[in-house]
Amino acid sequence: MSRRYGQSGCLVKKGNNWHGRFYVDLQDRRKRMSVPLGPIGELTKPEAKRKLRELLGQLGVNTEAHLLKATNVSRTFEQESAWWRQNKLSLFKPSCQETMGSHIDKYLLPRFSELSIDAVDERRVQEFTAELNRTELAPKSIRNIIGVLKLILGKSRWRDWNLVLPEVPEREQRYFTEDEMRKIINFVTGQWRVLFATMAGTGLRCGEVFGLHFEDLDLASCRISVRRSVWHGQEVTVKTKSGNRTVNIEPALAEMLREHLGGRAAGRVFETRNGTPFSKDQVRRKLVSVLDKLGLKRGGLHAFRHGRVSVLQENGVPGDLVKEWIGHSSLRTTSRYTHISPEFRERVAVEVGLFKPMLDPNGPNLQQTKDA
Repeated sequence: MSRRYGQSGCLVKKGNNWHGRFYVDLQDRRKRMSVPLGPIGELTKPEAKRKLRELLGQLGVNTEAHLLKATNVSRTFEQESAWWRQNKLSLFKPSCQETMGSHIDKYLLPRFSELSIDAVDERRVQEFTAELNRTELAPKSIRNIIGVLKLILGKSRWRDWNLVLPEVPEREQRYFTEDEMRKIINFVTGQWRVLFATMAGTGLRCGEVFGLHFEDLDLASCRISVRRSVWHGQEVTVKTKSGNRTVNIEPALAEMLREHLGGRAAGRVFETRNGTPFSKDQVRRKLVSVLDKLGLKRGGLHAFRHGRVSVLQENGVPGDLVKEWIGHSSLRTTSRYTHISPEFRERVAVEVGLFKPMLDPNGPNLQQTKDA
């Protein structure tokens, strides 16, 4: 569409009135408008022209903003989500692409696809949130779905919203205690024993363990370098920048890894009979089977990671070192992985007790406190 700059309009007589004619831009064409300016008997021709110029200025018909507003056809949510998927989501890690893509296909498109992107406002999103909350979806899942929706819409659209989202209940993550980890490791044999021992002794994410290569191990110095992860059988980068790290291990674990490798000097540390990386589902099934046979409460592979953090914290390892070994970006995240056992709480309460020096068979001797 060509642009008319600086139109001053045209003054015409219609009956006893002055009318001003000018053009406005629409989405598909330019339309001529005719607006009454006043009676001929009350306005001279120069006054009518001046009034027309003022009207054109108020309407802004000569501005670029007017043209852009008129020609900018609002995109649908489906179009916007497709653009976001191709140009932004494609730059995310494969695991994020799969999860977020599923949220778009399963929840967002069925609800908003035909709406213009501008019509997806706070009211509609709040109603959508309430609908999701009436399903069996967990509050955290609902928050994740709304999070993807916000990424597609862009912050400029939702910055001033005041959405009410379902509260995520406080629930302690399943973790393995030292005793449980030892039972699991001692129950299995062969590669499974070394695999579970590595997860328990390092706190590595399961994908990071599956992605270990021979060259990542410095067994003489008892160190493991984490450089990659495995997701759906493919080697990918680690989860975050902090995931690239070196983890110190105890000599006993180094010896187990040395025996497991035998004479090998290359390749993956852990792999299936077909030479492919382990999958999360495959190892989880084995773990659940072991837990059931041992009569222990079921837990996932992440329970090793939570258990390792808790062991380190209970043994007084500095928080910054725990964060570094585990590969977290902040101590706040590490604190969520810390689980303090009841036995440890009781032992600490005794060790820092105020009346410990005065204990006798009959209980605390408070008289000593008064005398002092």
